[in-house]
Amino acid sequence: MEYSVWNRLSRGISALMHPFVIPTWAVLLMLYGPTVMVNMPPRVKFFLLGIVALNTLLLPAFSIGVLRWFRVIPDWSLQDQKTRMLPMGIVAVCYLMCIVAMSNMLFAFLITRFLIAALCCVAFAFFVNLYWKISLHMTAAGGLLGMLAVVCYAGLANLQQALVGCLLLAGLLGSARLRLGSHNLAQVAAGAGGGAVISVVVILFF
Repeated sequence: MEYSVWNRLSRGISALMHPFVIPTWAVLLMLYGPTVMVNMPPRVKFFLLGIVALNTLLLPAFSIGVLRWFRVIPDWSLQDQKTRMLPMGIVAVCYLMCIVAMSNMLFAFLITRFLIAALCCVAFAFFVNLYWKISLHMTAAGGLLGMLAVVCYAGLANLQQALVGCLLLAGLLGSARLRLGSHNLAQVAAGAGGGAVISVVVILFF
């Protein structure tokens, strides 16, 4: 019974911090938290959130569903290293589409920077995955933490509490991935560290 409860909790945390969901969480924080974007008109915020959710959550999830329907991938968890490659490529294309769609929206520069960082995190995970299985969940979580750290440091947001909260969630997520046997400690740490470093570097210098 205890085993089942902890496993269910771990699966719940993994779903809450799924790589498909994290970009939407990030944009929600940027648009509705104490940031330089907080005074945007509600319609503009809803429009930006819709673009991001469509391209980084709905389209990738639908694409994975189609691959599963036609049995191109064996299951939803993508535990096997080789079966991850095509879904990750699809996710990268979806991110690129979102970046292109928002590239001329100067008022959304912060979101565009984050999406570029997220695309770089996907590329990083893709190439690492060619040789070694890395935690995609922790790479995405690390990217979110890196983004929050940069915007707080640059004075673009007052999201220190959100940063602490996300840091705690990332710790729980790492524990959940270990609990479920999805990754070992090195894979979890490499994902979190790689995602955070890439996010910081891209947002600050590109």
